[in-house]
Amino acid sequence: MYESLKELILSLVAPLLAAQIFLMVLVYFTVVRKRISAFYKGYVLFLACFILFLVGRPFQHGAVAFSQPVLYFRIFLLYALAIPSLLIAAAAQSGVEKRRILSWGAYGAGLLVTFLYILYRDTWFDQFAPTREMRSWATYSGKIPFSHIIQAVGVGIMLALPSLYLMVRELRGARNVKQLAFLSGAFLFGGIMFFASLTLDYMGYFYVGSVFCALCWSWAVFQDVRDMKGRVSLLKDELQMRVQSGGRDVDDVLDGLEQLSLGNLDVYKLRLREVLNRLTDVTIEAGGDTEVLIRRNSQRGSDIDAGSDVAVLREIVKTEAAELSVMIAGMPAQRKNEYVDGAKAFMREHFERDFAVDEIAESLGISKAYLMREFKKGTGQTVNQFLTALRIEKAKELLADSNVTDTAFSVGYNDSGYFGTVFKKHTGQTPLQFKNNL
Repeated sequence: MYESLKELILSLVAPLLAAQIFLMVLVYFTVVRKRISAFYKGYVLFLACFILFLVGRPFQHGAVAFSQPVLYFRIFLLYALAIPSLLIAAAAQSGVEKRRILSWGAYGAGLLVTFLYILYRDTWFDQFAPTREMRSWATYSGKIPFSHIIQAVGVGIMLALPSLYLMVRELRGARNVKQLAFLSGAFLFGGIMFFASLTLDYMGYFYVGSVFCALCWSWAVFQDVRDMKGRVSLLKDELQMRVQSGGRDVDDVLDGLEQLSLGNLDVYKLRLREVLNRLTDVTIEAGGDTEVLIRRNSQRGSDIDAGSDVAVLREIVKTEAAELSVMIAGMPAQRKNEYVDGAKAFMREHFERDFAVDEIAESLGISKAYLMREFKKGTGQTVNQFLTALRIEKAKELLADSNVTDTAFSVGYNDSGYFGTVFKKHTGQTPLQFKNNL
């Protein structure tokens, strides 16, 4: 079927690889951010048609009996639908006016190119050409099939030149990097197809070249996703800061989250649940009752899942933010000191065994992060620093009557060598030197 490795790569591997990359971009446009541009449907139509065009190449090559009909259908998808849709979407995204005139012109030109291509394909034109001379001229211009010239001129006028104009316009204006990436992809698509159409085995090179267009768009998609995540994270941080500082006006933050959800209710719900989870964590770290707050968070999450009105959902989060803000403000400093004292008492009672900070926090009913932060504020030491100093002081007492190994195990160290290193770091002496100097 495939006479060489080169033919296999150009006719099968390249189009399928490009189809997969364009499919990823299509999924992004349709699922993640439907309103990425003023005419996102144009991008979706282009991607869907072009993916079918790519996938149809191996089928055309393999199904000999249906090769011509499949080819003409693929040409229709590419020129009559895909390329005009891409031009219209790019122009709309760049703020070009008079879209109705542009749409009629683009799709009309696409149909004309499709018709001329089919008409001047040699196997069809032979039936209608009245003379051998006309048939020869129509079929070939030099060594290049006339149908290829039609393709080259069509894609140049319909896509390559307009995309270049839009790129220059963008560079003179806002210079939006993501917009330039989309336009560069469209220009590469048109430019590569223009030059590839003027070679005899043009389509294979075009399939390979179209991957560069897909990569440009993939980069733009990646940047857009990253920027969106960054903006969402900033809004969540802002909301958390306001709740912690006692602020209750969070309408503008919720407006921002709603805008970044782009009308997708499920995405908005997801972000509101993430906000509630963060606010619940903050309240627990501030000394709130863990079990009560977790149950409360679960109930609010269920209310959000069941809701379908954006205004009701906003009110749930707004009310919860205000109530948690009051709760945090009402937690006295004395209670925080109680947690510090409780942590000290736990370590004095259990210093002889191995345990983690999580166990201390769990015994006090607070989070590990909150304990570590408040302990540092209250003592000037981390929990581990305090525990180490406590163990060294206990070791000094035990060394009077015990050997180094027993002392190490008695104060919670399972390795006497490591114990010796820690002891010397804090006292300037090895445990044995200290013991001999008693």
